[in-house]
Amino acid sequence: MNVNDLLTLEVADLALGGAAVARHDGRVVFVDRGVPGDRITARVTRLRRGLAEARLESIERPSPLRVPAPCPHFGRCGGCRAQDLRYDEQCRLKQRQVEETLARLGGIASPRVRPIVPAPELWGYRNKMEFSFRPGSGDEPVLGLHERGGYDRIFPLETCLLPSALTLAIVRATREFAAAQRWIAYHPSRHHGIVRFLVVRHLPATGECAVQLVAAAPEIPGLADWARAVQALDPAVRSVTLGLNRSRANVALAEEERVLRGGATIVERLLGLEFEASANAFLQTNSRQAEALYAAALEAAAPRGDETVLDLYCGTGTLTLVLARAARAVVGVESVEAAVDAARRNAARNGVSNARFVAGEARRVLREWARGERNGRPRPAVVVVDPPRAGLHPRVVARIAELEPRRVVYVSCNPGTLARDVKDFAALGYRLEETTPFDLFPHTPHIECVARLEREPRAPDAAIAGPPAPPGAA
Repeated sequence: MNVNDLLTLEVADLALGGAAVARHDGRVVFVDRGVPGDRITARVTRLRRGLAEARLESIERPSPLRVPAPCPHFGRCGGCRAQDLRYDEQCRLKQRQVEETLARLGGIASPRVRPIVPAPELWGYRNKMEFSFRPGSGDEPVLGLHERGGYDRIFPLETCLLPSALTLAIVRATREFAAAQRWIAYHPSRHHGIVRFLVVRHLPATGECAVQLVAAAPEIPGLADWARAVQALDPAVRSVTLGLNRSRANVALAEEERVLRGGATIVERLLGLEFEASANAFLQTNSRQAEALYAAALEAAAPRGDETVLDLYCGTGTLTLVLARAARAVVGVESVEAAVDAARRNAARNGVSNARFVAGEARRVLREWARGERNGRPRPAVVVVDPPRAGLHPRVVARIAELEPRRVVYVSCNPGTLARDVKDFAALGYRLEETTPFDLFPHTPHIECVARLEREPRAPDAAIAGPPAPPGAA
């Protein structure tokens, strides 16, 4: 097998992450597209030891699991890559991927994985979307979404089946305004230009909408007129802001925000609680399924009314405040100061007095908690973690175990790092009892999970020795 070889393959599976899996002469071949049951031709693009990567060239015999992809941008767009696969099969594959990942990476012979919770809505489920500007071939900037496999390639958006109709109207109005005013789009590799992203958050429970233009500089022709025009599209638009990002990082995050119309935030409503939401605030982008996820996390934590719960990576306090209704006290820990400030405001908004929030990196806060325990600080009976995709640092796992909570609830957006961390917890005396997968993002490879771990009984004098820490770890 050589690079550029054209292979005829039978797609057998989908890997975690969405790549099609086939075999050729005993070698595993990962193909960028394909559905189990397809007979395809694919061109080899890369060779590794025992593995190959290939690009789909044509489908010779389609799988019976295939369905027509409804989006006109399918195949070009980097999102919704599995919309040509029957939804029940998407869920079945995600369920199996969680089971196999926990067994293979987590070292669990027969992990107990409950049936995946499918999404109640297959389209129109996203309450937040980010759209990118790029220089076009002429003077007009392009506003749209990323092409598949290209961080710097943007195609102009005709439509999208994930956000609300109002979101699409805001994109079209902004594109027309940008063309008329000759806005200069930012180039992500040459690092010149001004307008970078358009972020729209439209919340289904309250109907409120926030719009943010992210730019490298505030000198944008007709900026005030654009903000006025966007707000005039619908009374639901309650916030129009300018976010300044002067860094070279190609992310739609603002270092500084300026309110152009309305207020700085809008309101989300989850499980009977209200939360303020800015353009940059972390909130689950599938509101209805987020409620099911948080309800499952609360069920897994099962706090008793006389216990303290520790919630790590708490963001703006959504899950913290849900937990507070069933616990004596909850402490949320978050490293982003602005998120901690928002969490405190959210607690006050909902009249929750038994939740407090600490700004700091998880390892440091856990270390200080252990020291304070010797001075009378209550030991948390339950620890809840909701880390980013990279999962938990080994020191965080070890310091959680040092506190000896009876239960750990792990909310994960990456089955691979969940399995790795579950293995670390197992070495410290915590047994994975069950995992529930959730499909928050239909037609994509992303999987969320709620895992419950219980502390194993141990001899009174047994010592807990954590996994080896990386060099220089605290």
